Amino acid sequence: MPLLAVLAAGTLSACGATDPPIPQASSTTATRQASFPLTIQRTGGIAGFRDTISIDADGHVLAGTKQGQVSCDLDRASLALLNEAALQVHDTDQPTGPPATHSDAMTVTFGAGTGVLAIDDARLVVAAPIVNQVLADVTGTAANRKLCT
Repeated sequence: MPLLAVLAAGTLSACGATDPPIPQASSTTATRQASFPLTIQRTGGIAGFRDTISIDADGHVLAGTKQGQVSCDLDRASLALLNEAALQVHDTDQPTGPPATHSDAMTVTFGAGTGVLAIDDARLVVAAPIVNQVLADVTGTAANRKLCT
């Protein structure tokens, strides 16, 4: 019995000295999922854009453009970044800012759940290049698509 007490005391006294590092989450750990579908809308501009894009949780994209309906699949890395950005969009968010003062103003919004933000919102800085490329992909030719194939 005394040996057990000595071992227990030695073990407990070692706990505070140097704790082992906490392991980082592996890439297989489940990440939080945003409220899908994610939405992108582009309206206005001198060309009269009226593009609407819906992105499902599996990366499937359905877009309505002046050229018609487009369907493609977003690559996993881009979908992961859009998911992270979408977690910053709250259901009560709506775009704010001064009204457009010129007739050819273009507006791009990004939404998740019932929340929508202007793409130039600071919370979406990571998503902006992806959103812009997805817009280019769905309005361009299939052969020139980069993220949504």
